[in-house]
Amino acid sequence: MKIFRDSITHFVLIGLALVAINHFWNRYQGEQGRTITVSAAEIDRLSVLWANTAGRLPTGEDKQQIIDQYVQQEVLVREAQRLGLGDDDTIIKRRLAQKMDFLVSGESKSTTPSDAELKAWFDANRDKFAAPERRSFVHIYLSPEKHGGTIERVAANTLQNLQSGADWKSLGDPFIQKRSYAAIPQSEVTRLFGPDFASAIFKLQSGQWSPPVGSAFGLHLVRIEAIDDAAEADFEPIRAEVAAAWQEDQSARAKQVALQDLVRGYDVVIEGADE
Repeated sequence: MKIFRDSITHFVLIGLALVAINHFWNRYQGEQGRTITVSAAEIDRLSVLWANTAGRLPTGEDKQQIIDQYVQQEVLVREAQRLGLGDDDTIIKRRLAQKMDFLVSGESKSTTPSDAELKAWFDANRDKFAAPERRSFVHIYLSPEKHGGTIERVAANTLQNLQSGADWKSLGDPFIQKRSYAAIPQSEVTRLFGPDFASAIFKLQSGQWSPPVGSAFGLHLVRIEAIDDAAEADFEPIRAEVAAAWQEDQSARAKQVALQDLVRGYDVVIEGADE
């Protein structure tokens, strides 16, 4: 018939065929997406997790509850995906990124270094293993809440009493932390009292009371009791520690390379970057 030889008719028929194919394909995909298969392996995995929490093996009734919970969760997840609820969810994106980061980290496990490689790496990173300078000190605390604007004068009088031979333990105000510390590094003093206090007392000479030193708490009069100088680390006694640090360093480097490879697979467009 002439109608079937017409080019417009051909175009319409092809269009209808494509629509029909798309309809049946979407229907097939929908049917597949509405099938939830709970495999024996998945039941075993969920049962182990349940047993770890409950402290006993699940009974037949417990297993049915486990399966019901799994199916309900799967239904909720699929319905949420169908509605696009997770498309712009920051928490979901962060969780997925964390899982992918874990996978990338797992793929970047390092090999065991030779003795020469480990020693060379230790020599290049020796400062990481050096023992820092440590100081032992006692202090007298003066509270700004108690003394207010007179605290500087109180500190000067307290220092004068110390120089006259007064027992330091009888002076000052109650302090929330300790009044004496033994062999602690500057980083720990910073954590306890703040960076200004730590910096100041690591410049003091030992055996004499300092002028007032400020901290996050108030004013302190400090006497350095002992100074343990920084010391370089020797390789052999801490070989296991060095090997663990090398492994961590190599894994971090390999992970960064893997991430860069993944990023190179994308075109990154930063809107407004040229403005």
